[in-house]
Amino acid sequence: MLYGYIKKWNQQNGWGFIEGSDGNDYFVNISNVRKGIRLKEGIKVKFDSFCGQRGDEAENVSLV
Repeated sequence: MLYGYIKKWNQQNGWGFIEGSDGNDYFVNISNVRKGIRLKEGIKVKFDSFCGQRGDEAENVSLV
């Protein structure tokens, strides 16, 4: 489990980036956010990561 904050979030398109505590950026899609969670820039989150088609991606994203 990694921790970070929402660096960029496009609510209309349902995607954005998380800056992890390890200094890496992770792509996040709304389909990888736990149900009922609303994301916005600047909030702290915890997540798992995997290597996807766009590089590092986040999944199981939830609030800290």
